Amino acid sequence: YHSNMRSSCREEIVDVFDALEADVKRALDLSFDALTTPERLALLERCEKMRRRLPAIEHPLINQVAEQADATELGGTLGAALANRLLITRAEASRRIHQAADLGERKAITGESLPPVLTATASAQRAGNIGTDHVRVIRGFWHRLPEFVDVETRAKAEAQLARLGHEHRPDELGTLADKLTDCLN
Repeated sequence: YHSNMRSSCREEIVDVFDALEADVKRALDLSFDALTTPERLALLERCEKMRRRLPAIEHPLINQVAEQADATELGGTLGAALANRLLITRAEASRRIHQAADLGERKAITGESLPPVLTATASAQRAGNIGTDHVRVIRGFWHRLPEFVDVETRAKAEAQLARLGHEHRPDELGTLADKLTDCLN
């Protein structure tokens, strides 16, 4: 994992999001009649990769709101504010907040950037190699690890699951994570 958080001005941020929205709109207007089945499947793969990467854009936004906004500004808790603003359930808002805490860059008390808690998982998500369900499996594994498992072993196990997620469905990854948990216990 390496920090790519360079400073971006408001204008650049707005321009990039406007271009993203315009490109999505253009994609919505396409007809896929000219394509073969393999070509359609390849495009579905590309859609999945993009879908997997989107949360990595949201993590720093969520973490910054969590760090900087108070209940008065939000009109309540962060979870309630996200649920109401994005029209998602409280449970989904909570899941996104916790995922951002584990997968987004953090700030040290001194103000410097720290890598994500789950560094390998964050990188795999940014690359579009793993989706939300893979992340749920890895986070569940991580948070269930017993205290006696040392930092290096934790990091290796997390990196292994992030790699395996690139080759396995989330349900298969869950089975592998359970086996790994048994080994570490």
